[in-house]
Amino acid sequence: MASSEQTFRIEEIIDNHIHVWTGTTSFAPLAEVLTSDREILVENFHCPAGAGITTGDAIRSYLLCYALERVRVSIRPNHFILFKEAETVQAVLEDSFGVDPGIDEDRIIVPYQHEALVIMVKSIFGRRSWPAVSKDIAPFMQLFSRDGTKAKPDQDRIMRYKTLVWLVYLVIDMVRNDLGLCESGIEVAVKKFRSLFDHVIKGDIIDEDSRRPGFEGGKWENTLFGWLQGEDSKSFVLKLKRQFNFENKMEHANRYLLAEHRKCVFEEVLSLFRWP
Repeated sequence: MASSEQTFRIEEIIDNHIHVWTGTTSFAPLAEVLTSDREILVENFHCPAGAGITTGDAIRSYLLCYALERVRVSIRPNHFILFKEAETVQAVLEDSFGVDPGIDEDRIIVPYQHEALVIMVKSIFGRRSWPAVSKDIAPFMQLFSRDGTKAKPDQDRIMRYKTLVWLVYLVIDMVRNDLGLCESGIEVAVKKFRSLFDHVIKGDIIDEDSRRPGFEGGKWENTLFGWLQGEDSKSFVLKLKRQFNFENKMEHANRYLLAEHRKCVFEEVLSLFRWP
């Protein structure tokens, strides 16, 4: 909670950001959130400066994450489409998430939308200095905001965000299906994830050639890992694995996930499902 000595300074900082952000197309929806929640922000302002981050950058990042977590954005089925493989992705999502029947068409039900968006915001914007994340804002808003922006698409970053969508939902599905991972820690969870993905590629999450249960007694058959298995989706899975970039290759640096993105996703998902 802000002290009386801090209040005027905090109000000035927030008002300045509202003024500056309102004049930038990609920031305008974020400025609207700050305007709407101005009194709440003044009353509860808290911004710990991270190591190597100036106070100004830390405040800017705090306000950005606050606004991004509350702006009108949503995760839709098209956010899972990579490599122009729309049919493959749609089939996987329909089988895994289910559909809401409609008059004209069925609608895929995307779960955990708020939780997934918060995790994505933290992994992209929450742990880096302002100059490092400023270029991510316009393409993020362009992809996820229903209002969109007029900025020219940054295709590499958009590919990174869509890869991040897949990682978030796969890790959620993994942890939801094996809650023991919450107590095992991030290293065990990462190792398990990579093992599961390798089994998807091998094609033994589901034993399709016999009536025997698949990997680990069929435990993963009804997860995204199971629905991703198959010859029709193998090419997509191999390219998706490359995008996850567990080898930390530097080529296509703005397209692949970075170690900090992956680490944040695993930490946040484990925290999400851990008992209080």
